Amino acid sequence: MARFAWLLLLVLFVCVPALARADQQPDATAIDAVLARLEGHAAKFEAMKKRGSYTFSGRLQELDGSGNASTTKEMILDVKAQGNGADPITDIVKYTEDGKDKTTEAQEKARKKKLEGRKGGKRMRDFHLPFLASERARYDFTFAERSSADPNQIRIAFVPKKPAEDAYKGSAWIDEKAGEVLSVGFSLSKNPTFVDHIDVTVEFGLPTALGRAPSKIDIDARGGFLVIKKHFKASATITNPRIVPLTARGS
Repeated sequence: MARFAWLLLLVLFVCVPALARADQQPDATAIDAVLARLEGHAAKFEAMKKRGSYTFSGRLQELDGSGNASTTKEMILDVKAQGNGADPITDIVKYTEDGKDKTTEAQEKARKKKLEGRKGGKRMRDFHLPFLASERARYDFTFAERSSADPNQIRIAFVPKKPAEDAYKGSAWIDEKAGEVLSVGFSLSKNPTFVDHIDVTVEFGLPTALGRAPSKIDIDARGGFLVIKKHFKASATITNPRIVPLTARGS
């Protein structure tokens, strides 16, 4: 379960609350127009996964029955895109467990894993925004609310027509004019074995040449086997974004 939560944190990427204004609800045609613009941002997000380099700073905590952290793991990663569609090169800059530096051990484990050709579970490229053209048909979308602080910001809810481990239910705050995602909060519509729930929030606060990129990720996960239950909270910030050019083999 801890491994799954860590992997999900590295991969993925509850929204910011605002007040609704019922008199400004867009009609179905207007929502379709917004969704059409969001396809562009979702497509750029796919390009970011191939071309984006960044610094990843994450923390994973296992909580006890009182909600206090019983263990804390922290890491800083330098992720370098190769620009050719291949998996990025990830270097462990620092890794600690309950404050104890275990960077060298973590780097050695990563090196052996790479030599053995082993890969983890879900990778970033396996996560797609529901607004992506190839994903939209899987979901139903509805208008949820419009921000009273900024009428240009609306929240759109989404739910999959058929639950699946790679289909999400939740909502996203949208910049209606720019057609970009500001933040998205979701959970899995079908949980994997031994997982009770996973709630994820992603803020798109990093400006890049390809549009807004994820800047902060928060995850709350519970699960386990029979009477052995675990509760994890994970968070990460993404900084120093760089978009690398595609090589001749890029796609």
